[in-house]
Amino acid sequence: MRVSRTAYPHFHLAFFSIYAKIETIKTKNIFFKNMTPKQKTKKPRVAIISLTSCEGCQFVLLDLGTRFLEFTEKVELVDFRLVEDQEDDGGMLDLVLVEGNPVTKENEKTLLEARKRAKMLVALGNCAAMGGVPEIKNYHEGVDTIKHVYKYLQGINNPAIREIDNLVKVDFVFPGCPINGEEFLEYIPELLKGNIPVIPDQPVCVECKKAGNRCLLLDKKPCFGPMILGGCNATCPTSRAQCQGCRGLRPTGNVSAMRAMLKNMMSDEKFQNMTEIFGLRDDLEERERKDKLKKR
Repeated sequence: MRVSRTAYPHFHLAFFSIYAKIETIKTKNIFFKNMTPKQKTKKPRVAIISLTSCEGCQFVLLDLGTRFLEFTEKVELVDFRLVEDQEDDGGMLDLVLVEGNPVTKENEKTLLEARKRAKMLVALGNCAAMGGVPEIKNYHEGVDTIKHVYKYLQGINNPAIREIDNLVKVDFVFPGCPINGEEFLEYIPELLKGNIPVIPDQPVCVECKKAGNRCLLLDKKPCFGPMILGGCNATCPTSRAQCQGCRGLRPTGNVSAMRAMLKNMMSDEKFQNMTEIFGLRDDLEERERKDKLKKR
């Protein structure tokens, strides 16, 4: 089927805008790689790698436009498959950004090799950090969910979903589904210097209030905002959609108080289902377990 440019002008403008950005980055990287060692200035070597994912967090980077191009000029972008044609040289890396889940054996190999090569490894987004939407299957039929997709199961590998920190050390996390591009630009300079940034321990509610939104909880609409790490500009509540916790728990988020507040708004089953959407359930259970031990 052929799509008419006149019928969908905005689609084509967006497509060609992204295409132009990709071609610009490709040109810069090819030019850099063809330079002799003497011609090259010492730049941090960076790789952005994809495991099993939608690659939405990487498209957030492309959507930064010229500001992302400015970032690529400050580094040697060794690997980024959305824009890269040439093969990775296999050398040591200053920084690796990882998006997605280590689902396949090849994913695991890629992740383990990246950790060996990297001075610093960063989780890029909710799937890498918390398991993401794919982790929903872990909470229900697990590996048996495959029977709903394939009639013949022999030879099909369907492992449980894991976060990347189940396999390797993670130095920092860019949270969210997808990540916040502005937050990336804010913290990436520190990471390139070898420093670990600290995201302020404030709830989504702070940004929600700044945006002038009426609190969903006042209208008896379930929202996880008070216990979730801010930094997303309260995108969901601003659209009158509940915060479902894609950025993960705040270090000091009060889970028991959140549960008590939501008792009159949703059943325990609905609460649990909502925590499963972005892999929050595991973190909640771990936090509650630790809180119980402190009370003993």
